[in-house]
Amino acid sequence: METNNNKENPQENQDLIDAYLLGNLEAKELAEFNEKMNLSTNFKQKVEEQKTMMESAEEINIKDLLEDFHKEIEDLSYSNWMSRGRLALAASVLILIAVSSWAIFFHENSAERVFAENFKPDPGLPTTMGTTANYNFYFGMVNYKRKNYTDAIASWEPLYAANPTNDTLVYFLGVANLANNNPRQAEKYLLLAQQNSESVFIEEAKHYLALTLLRKNNISEAKAILSKSQSPSNIALLKALEDL
Repeated sequence: METNNNKENPQENQDLIDAYLLGNLEAKELAEFNEKMNLSTNFKQKVEEQKTMMESAEEINIKDLLEDFHKEIEDLSYSNWMSRGRLALAASVLILIAVSSWAIFFHENSAERVFAENFKPDPGLPTTMGTTANYNFYFGMVNYKRKNYTDAIASWEPLYAANPTNDTLVYFLGVANLANNNPRQAEKYLLLAQQNSESVFIEEAKHYLALTLLRKNNISEAKAILSKSQSPSNIALLKALEDL
């Protein structure tokens, strides 16, 4: 459901987005911000547009700095270049370039970076539609493999309503929702999936649940889930979270 943006202050939204992109939001504010993006596609689009503009501006600034720096080198004689003042100027410019480069590549929240580096949707199950009873499930699996996650979820949710204990349905509904940028629903299904100790998807469910929690910036909860697993992929993901 879209939030009602008619009563929102555009300048307040802009300031909020700037604070998010610069990493200046507290944990509670960040959680509220992510919730707002989940509820409003218009707001999320504004965030992406501002992010693109900020990155472009930073890249232009670095380009200008480099051009000015190179011109400065060409205009200086060797003796001037080796003077203390020139060396200090050069060092300052290089530090500024390095800091700006770091901002471009690492200004996003660290949890989101780890999520982006580690999230790959489950490849899915073979789609051999052998029986009428399984047709809707495998039809959804075809859409899932085509990355049509909305259609896959639409096929699976009625099946889940009729059989909420089916571990395969619960697991893939969780992964599909996470891939479809709906971490709230993903968490609902994956919490159920990782609680079923007899499920063949138990370790995978823990992995995607941890990624879902990262998507929501719940780092400590993600670590707690992964610490209960001995699978190589989960151990590797927990290691990636050590410095967060």
